[in-house]
Amino acid sequence: MALKRGVKVDRGYATISEDDGVNYRNISATLTEMGYKMNHSSARNYVLRSMKKFAEAYARHLDIDTRKLDMDEIVRSPDFQGVVADVLTCLETERREIRRIT
Repeated sequence: MALKRGVKVDRGYATISEDDGVNYRNISATLTEMGYKMNHSSARNYVLRSMKKFAEAYARHLDIDTRKLDMDEIVRSPDFQGVVADVLTCLETERREIRRIT
């Protein structure tokens, strides 16, 4: 998903070190250590495809026509990625609490 020549992005990348975030190089290194050879650009592409699935599912949940949205821009947004990460963290925390109780 290369940007067109001359396009400027004012939002930066969605990696936030102070919140224990990881960058695409860290992700690719971890996956490579686990036996899944991957470079940082492939890791980015996998993350963005996953984020697009979250965005499309949420838009359908709200009955929003995704054809009217620039989904690629939305999923590249660090704000959107941060919200998805927060939601997943909350769900995982709840899941662990439930498993501890039962």
